Amino acid sequence: MTLLQEPLAGLGAFVRTLETGSFSAAARALGVSPSAVSKTVARLEGRLGVLLLQRGTRTLQPTPEGLSLFERGQRIVAELEAAQGELRESKGPRGPLRITAPMDLGRYWLVPRLPAFLAAYPQVRCELGLTDRFIDLVEERMDVGLRMGESADARLIRRRLGSTRAVICAAPAYLRRHGTPRKVEDLQRHACLAYLRDGQRVPWRLDGTPVEVPGPFASDNNEALLAMALEGVGIARIPEFVAAQALASGQLQSLLTAVHTPGPDLYVVYPERRHLSPRVRVFVDFVSSAFEDTTATAPTPTRGRSRKGARS
Repeated sequence: MTLLQEPLAGLGAFVRTLETGSFSAAARALGVSPSAVSKTVARLEGRLGVLLLQRGTRTLQPTPEGLSLFERGQRIVAELEAAQGELRESKGPRGPLRITAPMDLGRYWLVPRLPAFLAAYPQVRCELGLTDRFIDLVEERMDVGLRMGESADARLIRRRLGSTRAVICAAPAYLRRHGTPRKVEDLQRHACLAYLRDGQRVPWRLDGTPVEVPGPFASDNNEALLAMALEGVGIARIPEFVAAQALASGQLQSLLTAVHTPGPDLYVVYPERRHLSPRVRVFVDFVSSAFEDTTATAPTPTRGRSRKGARS
């Protein structure tokens, strides 16, 4: 038993140390003391006869041998954890499920659906992180994530849920003051609210063509664009799931409905593992079904309602 336990304990401590950046952080993740982690890694080095970590006063750096072991060991530790989790969940999905999603998608689409998931799987404890920054699921130990657009990370399994849709919309008060655009060319004389990416205004993609639109406001957050549109500042092109409630209540009106305005594809992603945790599996199936229901039942605003009370 000792021959099996000791190398695995050392490998786990070593992998956690490199993943977290320090013995102290690894100790917190493993629930032991920093000295216990340091001694376990040292025993692994003694057993292998090589130095795995260069220990500085404030930093730890892997040696070439350490980096090689980490690349293989990380997969081994992940496989063992997944297998153990699968055994624990043999009576049904249970335990913590760490999810990451973009702010807008999480706030407006995922969060309203999570109560149904938690009701269906009461032994699962969801931990949701909403952020627009790039999340490395492997490094930050996330179980599953929702992504807008393609991902080039070969360490992740991707499952395409479908295409999102954008909607061009404005508040009735704005349309009463400035009139309703009837064709794409009319947007050039309106105040348009743009999305920012890397500090640059993103052109609107209309009928497959990028269109530069003028306007007094731009933001890297769709919720901010929604708020400005509701205040009558201008016309916004935002994801349909962000605008859905305001459109249904009449606070916003859909414009240029004949124009094709696709959004990015939506994916659910998770680290590549031989043994997929049951709680991850049921979550992936749940969001896949939920997205199918969303696209199947999404309301299509009528042109008559969009034009009501508008002046050209």
